[in-house]
Amino acid sequence: MHVPWVPPCPGFAAHRARNLTQGAGASGRPLGPVRRAQGRTTSAAPVVVLGGGAAGLLAAMTAGRRGRPVILLEKNAVLGKKIRISGGGRCNFTNISENLQKAYHSSLPEGELVEEVQSDGSFFQKAFKRYPPEKFIALVESHGIKYHEKKLGQLFCNKSARQIVDMLQQECLAASVDVYTEAECLSVSAASAARRVTASGSEAGRFRVVYSKEEETKELHAEAVVVACGGLSYAKTCGATDLAQRLARSFDLKVSGVRPGLVPLRLDPNAWTRSLTGVSLQVAASIGNMSFEEQILFTHQGISGPAVLQASSYWYDHDHPKALRLDLLPYMNEEDVLHWLQRRAESCRNRQSQRRMPASEELARKLPRRFADGFWIHEVSQRLHVSPSAGLEVEH
Repeated sequence: MHVPWVPPCPGFAAHRARNLTQGAGASGRPLGPVRRAQGRTTSAAPVVVLGGGAAGLLAAMTAGRRGRPVILLEKNAVLGKKIRISGGGRCNFTNISENLQKAYHSSLPEGELVEEVQSDGSFFQKAFKRYPPEKFIALVESHGIKYHEKKLGQLFCNKSARQIVDMLQQECLAASVDVYTEAECLSVSAASAARRVTASGSEAGRFRVVYSKEEETKELHAEAVVVACGGLSYAKTCGATDLAQRLARSFDLKVSGVRPGLVPLRLDPNAWTRSLTGVSLQVAASIGNMSFEEQILFTHQGISGPAVLQASSYWYDHDHPKALRLDLLPYMNEEDVLHWLQRRAESCRNRQSQRRMPASEELARKLPRRFADGFWIHEVSQRLHVSPSAGLEVEH
């Protein structure tokens, strides 16, 4: 279902009306009363949105603003679990980089309308054309949420990602969306023609949605179903499932291979980098012809951080993994590095002190100390077959 963007409401008043549904908000508290928009026909079959994350909340909000009765089903007890953990808890909610905008539209033939383009990636071009970052920023600002820009055009909340969840929840309430939390969708099927008219003669809906809530199995009849339940990432943290894939297959829709994307890199449990948990540094992560100059973060399981997360979407090519290369000094080319090492070696030779400084000490001038020590001991010295305490020397 296509739901175009509608300008945000400038403000909200507390609606005191009959309570249509009670659920849990972003903070775990029950949702407030929900008011149906004036003129809405309650006999019409609703739009059912599966998933209370960013996509589901935006779709529900927009459909509700268009006067459609909307029911949102969220499996978890709270809304927007992935939103709340994004951006280190501050939600990197959009990006205003000019380079990023060019990338979104890079395959658009000159002079052609977005709607006419059917090339690879055209879906994203259409989506960002209809709903560019500026529109979401306007929505954020209308709620008084303060934010700041980090490098590469990333926008983060000043306080907490929960502000974005609360904002989307308020928008849904203002649009009279009925939110059911702890309501897990079990199946969606096409309603037969014979069952699409109720006893009263009203339209029952094209789809039958079966869900469980409070240990009871219930069903809804919907005119449209928006599947926004996410993928398999963060299954343990956010309770994600393969519901979207199962629904697609049940309707004989083509399902591409499922691969990890925007995920950290796991390393061998015995890898020496396990001792670097908490260390971060700026790198250029390259895979194929893609390169991302950003931070990486060593964790107790491997490597994470923006550079690795972005590169992870390109790890596989026809089910074959690609090599990931990390440039540890992205702001220096090879000639600059060699010149710097030569100058440092000459400086060491000219010192009055007889104590020769280990090469790892020199690396620590450019890299985090813990990483420099471990990298020299476990990687460089072993590959060059030199002592871990070896220093820099100038060749004559």
